Amino acid sequence: MNKQMWNFMQRGRGVLQLKPLGCLSNHSPSFCSGCEPGQYYECQACGYLQPWCKGAADDYPEICDHCWGLVEQMHKTIKISMETEK
Repeated sequence: MNKQMWNFMQRGRGVLQLKPLGCLSNHSPSFCSGCEPGQYYECQACGYLQPWCKGAADDYPEICDHCWGLVEQMHKTIKISMETEK
């Protein structure tokens, strides 16, 4: 789904008081007890509105899990520790 449609639907779900699209509670209730309506953020890398439970690890809290995985792969490829970026 393209970014504009995803973000439109995410905002609409917040207005309708529905939990965000992509919330991990549907697949992993032990990891996420369910994001509240409107609990999403804009990933600074891809621009998608993501549910809070899909926030990246503490190394890069401003990007989503998917983008964090790409950054981690890039760091492994060029053999630079992610911690040295700080």
